[in-house]
Amino acid sequence: MFDFPWWIIGILAFAAYVALIAVALTQVFNSTMPTNSKLLWLIVILVAPFIGSLIWFAVGRNSALL
Repeated sequence: MFDFPWWIIGILAFAAYVALIAVALTQVFNSTMPTNSKLLWLIVILVAPFIGSLIWFAVGRNSALL
């Protein structure tokens, strides 16, 4: 029987997780928001990386464009 190397999926999932957080942090740094808003978003993303990044993409990015 074919023995699939499941560790590859783990590495890809971890790489996607790190990329999600890195892109969110980069967008926060490059946004035109006031400094205190950036600091708050950075704290949210660093304290709860996965959920914080998803919230940034759902809510924060739209408010940063205003």
